[in-house]
Amino acid sequence: MLKFFLFLILFYYCFKILLRLILPFFLKKIVSKMHKDLNKKGDEKNNYKKHHSGNTEVSYKEDKNIDPGGEYVDFEDLNDES
Repeated sequence: MLKFFLFLILFYYCFKILLRLILPFFLKKIVSKMHKDLNKKGDEKNNYKKHHSGNTEVSYKEDKNIDPGGEYVDFEDLNDES
């Protein structure tokens, strides 16, 4: 039983020391990834086009993946005057 508690205490202190060595590495990795993601989102905001109409400024982003719809069909307006 004494052997078990000694191994438990030894394991606890080894885990504690390893955690102090490894945890900063993972935290730096996570923070750098978050920083890159925030910079990417900031760059996306700068891709907006601006359209000025009087005092109003409209910012929009053109999406090339949008389907323009179907084909354009030209039609004639028929008046029913008989």
